[in-house]
Amino acid sequence: MSLDKSNFMKMVEHAMSVRKLTASLLTTIAMLGAIATGYAQDHVPPADPLAFDPDFQWFRPVYDMDLADLKPKKRANTGWFATYDRLALYASRPELEKIQDAETEMDRGWGHRYEVGYMLPDVEHGWMFTYTNLGGPGKYDIVARERLIRFGVVADADDEEGDSGPLIPSDGNTPGYDQRLYFVANSLNAMEYDSFELNKTWRMEPYHYGGILEPLVGFRWAKLDDYVVNQDYRTTADGTALPDVFLGDDYEQLTTDSATTKNDILAAQFGFRYIKFRNRFTYTADFRGFVGGSLQSAMTQRQIDTTVGIDETPDFVTTSRTRPLFERNEQFVIGFDIRGELAYQLTRAIKIRTGFQVIDLATGIWRGGPVDPTGTNQERGGSQDQDVVMVGGTFGIELNR
Repeated sequence: MSLDKSNFMKMVEHAMSVRKLTASLLTTIAMLGAIATGYAQDHVPPADPLAFDPDFQWFRPVYDMDLADLKPKKRANTGWFATYDRLALYASRPELEKIQDAETEMDRGWGHRYEVGYMLPDVEHGWMFTYTNLGGPGKYDIVARERLIRFGVVADADDEEGDSGPLIPSDGNTPGYDQRLYFVANSLNAMEYDSFELNKTWRMEPYHYGGILEPLVGFRWAKLDDYVVNQDYRTTADGTALPDVFLGDDYEQLTTDSATTKNDILAAQFGFRYIKFRNRFTYTADFRGFVGGSLQSAMTQRQIDTTVGIDETPDFVTTSRTRPLFERNEQFVIGFDIRGELAYQLTRAIKIRTGFQVIDLATGIWRGGPVDPTGTNQERGGSQDQDVVMVGGTFGIELNR
C-alpha cells in the first residue's frame, strides 16, 4: 500500500508540473499576442524626446499634391523644430529733455531671433524656447572739432622714422587728417535688448477652414541696457574756454558725461499662436502679453581730458574721473509682443519666411540715467517709468523634419 500511495503522489505532482508549464506557456503566448495587436493598431506610441531618430532628407522635394492631401494637423510642426530670423527693428528714443521729438523719432537696430521647440505628436502639447536680441540702435550726433596743434609739424602716422615730427601713438593723432581732431559725440538713441522665453504650448483641434490655435503660457526674462553719452569740448583757441590761473592761456578740455542704465525684467506671459495653411504658404499670427517687474540700476560718471600747451610738446596731459554714482529702483512692467509671418514651403523640411514684429514695453523702463544730483545740468537723466517701442521687419528660415 505504501508503494502504491507513493506512486500515486508522484503522478499527482507530475500532473501539476505539466499544468503549471502549460499555464505559463499560454500566458506568455497571450502577452505576446496582446503586444503585437497593440502595435498593429493605427496609432503612434508615446514620443520620447531623447529617442532621436534623425531624417536628414531636408532637401527632399515637396509637391503641391502632397500638401493638398495633408490635413492641417498633419502639416503643423511635430517633434523637434527650429527657426531663425534676422531682425531689422526701429526703436523709440529715450524721453529726455535734450533729445528732440523723443516721442515720435525712431532709429533702426539689427538683431536675431532663435526659436527651438518640441511638440508631442500624440497629446498635442509641448515646449518652446525663444531668444531675441536687438543690438542697437546706436544713434549719435557727432561733430568733428579741431584740437590744438601741439607739434611744429603735423605728425604722419605712416612715418616710422619720425622724420615728419614727433609721433606719440597714445596722443590721439587721427590718420588721414591734416589736423588732430576730437569727434565730439552726444547720444540720441543707444540701447541693447535681450529676451529669453520659455513657454508651454497646446495645440487645439483645427477649425472648419483649417486654422489651428495654439495657446501658450510661460516666463520671460528680458534685459534692456541704455547708454547715454554727452561730450563738451572747450579750448582757448576759439574762446570757448577762458584762461585759467593753473592751466595758463593755451589749453583744451574734453568733458564726457556717461550714464549706463540697466533694466532686468522678470515677467509671466500668456498668449497664442494662430496657424493657417494654404497650398505651399503658411500664415502665422503670434501674440504674447506679459506682466512683471523691472529691477533697475544706473551708473553715472564724468571724465575730463585736459591738454595744456601748443608747442612741439605739450606742457602736460591729464585725465581725471569722478567717482561712479549708482542708483537702484524697482518698477512695474506691462508689455506685449506681436508677430506675423508668411512662410513658403521650399522643401519637405525647410520653409523660408518673412514678416513683422512689434515689441511694446508700455511701462516700467528707465532710460537716460538719474537726474544730475548737483542740479547744474537738468538735461541729464530720465524718468524711471518710460515706454519703449520696437517695430520692424523679419526674414528667416524654419526647419522641421
